[in-house]
Amino acid sequence: MDWDTTKNLYIEGDNLDALKLLKETYAGKIKLIYIDPPYNTGNDFIYDDNFVMSDEEYESGETTDDGRLVANLESNGRFHSDWCSMIYPRLLLAKDLLSADGVIFISIDDNELSNMLSICDSIFSSKMRVGIFKWNKTSKAPTLSKFIRNKYEYVLCYRKPELLGLRGPDSYNTAAPLFNSGNKHSRLTVPAESIDCAFPDGVYPAGRYGDDEKYVILHNDLIVENGVNHNPLDITGRFKWAQETMNVRVLNGQRFQFKKPNFQTMYYYLDSDNKYIAPSDVLNKDECSVLRNDEAYSELKEMFGFVPFDYTKPVSLIKYLIRMHPSKDIIALDFFSGSGTLAQAIFELNAEEDTQRQFILVQVNEPLSGGFKSICEIGEERIRRAGNKIVEAIHTENKQLKPGEEPKSLPDIGFRVLKIDSSNFRDTYLTPDQTDQASLLDAIDNVKDGRTPEDILFQVLPAFRIPYSEHIETLEICGKKVFDVNYGQLLACFDVDVTNEVIEEMARREPTYAVMRDLSFKDDSAATNFEELFKTFSPDTIRRVI
Repeated sequence: MDWDTTKNLYIEGDNLDALKLLKETYAGKIKLIYIDPPYNTGNDFIYDDNFVMSDEEYESGETTDDGRLVANLESNGRFHSDWCSMIYPRLLLAKDLLSADGVIFISIDDNELSNMLSICDSIFSSKMRVGIFKWNKTSKAPTLSKFIRNKYEYVLCYRKPELLGLRGPDSYNTAAPLFNSGNKHSRLTVPAESIDCAFPDGVYPAGRYGDDEKYVILHNDLIVENGVNHNPLDITGRFKWAQETMNVRVLNGQRFQFKKPNFQTMYYYLDSDNKYIAPSDVLNKDECSVLRNDEAYSELKEMFGFVPFDYTKPVSLIKYLIRMHPSKDIIALDFFSGSGTLAQAIFELNAEEDTQRQFILVQVNEPLSGGFKSICEIGEERIRRAGNKIVEAIHTENKQLKPGEEPKSLPDIGFRVLKIDSSNFRDTYLTPDQTDQASLLDAIDNVKDGRTPEDILFQVLPAFRIPYSEHIETLEICGKKVFDVNYGQLLACFDVDVTNEVIEEMARREPTYAVMRDLSFKDDSAATNFEELFKTFSPDTIRRVI
């Protein structure tokens, strides 16, 4: 859906492999990760990351395409350690993907809560632990237990150092104090007519106001006329901002306020994007409109006519967690994506807030019995239906507009489906005793049977640190298919019988990178001229022949 233009990715395959591949191009770029991994209840399937193969498997080259899922039963003597061994390397890679202001949310219950805390404290640092949110998963807890009836599950939250806060409900406050008692005293100059004063006009003399450590110094008289400072204010105090920050904020229209003429607290007005308080550690219907499990089932039943996936989380929970990140320009990742709830949450938020959040989902293609053949089939169909629902709603809303009103634009509701597979290229290294005429002929074309030019393109993208989500356009140059990635960043041609004319036209477009197959050139002249033509028309282009 919208393959060429969408920024969203759905990756089928083992999430350990996917995270390793994503690290090539997305390291430090993911602002938010949400995962809902297996809880290790005794009935879960987990990844078996034992890569040891028998001689027969090695020689045949036959391996499982869709991950290594195995049942983890309580009778297993390594019940907890197998689960920990599975989750640890995935979280280690997830840390590398997070941006400097990134955050990770992890759903879990009490089966592995303590182990998950220990693992995350080790990987992300206990100092970066934001806390443990309690999600009200059900209104009526099961009555089978004789000791405790659980109505809550947990969402662990860890951050990277440059994330300075999480967004909760909107605040009723319109201003926040510019003072920070933990900072050293510093000196600021505040421009004239930028401070609103909630006390009578007049001249307030320079001097020290306050006592002990809580004091400020006015280095000049403050003249208040018509409720604002008539002259610049030179003041020393424990401020949050340096003078450089003050100057930038003032240029952007920042205003300040003194509520009392003791001048011990200066306030700055909050803009609409910063009028919020930190979220509560309780996630429920009453406090933040987060729904429960039974309502998540209803969401799926309404969409499909039945419930194709058990234990899904409500869209409202994921939306609330995503909104916690102060930035609305984010890439969100879920590498245990299940039915694709995060994708629907991103679609809905973008439609509601006119934002451009993006998602990357990863899910092993676990086979199912019944209406859908696999979990991936459920997830992909859910994303399509969620997108179509938004399109219908926006079209309906636009039809009801009054003359002169701007129509609402459609968000990105597309996604690219990628599948993790073996290399597109054959291993053409042969020892002398393995070489015969047939093997030499096979080595002429090193691409495996059944692989498409698109397959080759996506294999080479990480070599140039180009994300899989970048814009891709297919051009026709002198009758040959040429891929244009990210508006000229990369030009790639994998057709055969490519002539000098094709190469020259590619060079004239001056891409950053250019890639061709060794088999693509029509003759030796074209192969030689690949270098020469680029040297002539685009010498800075980095060229590669594969």
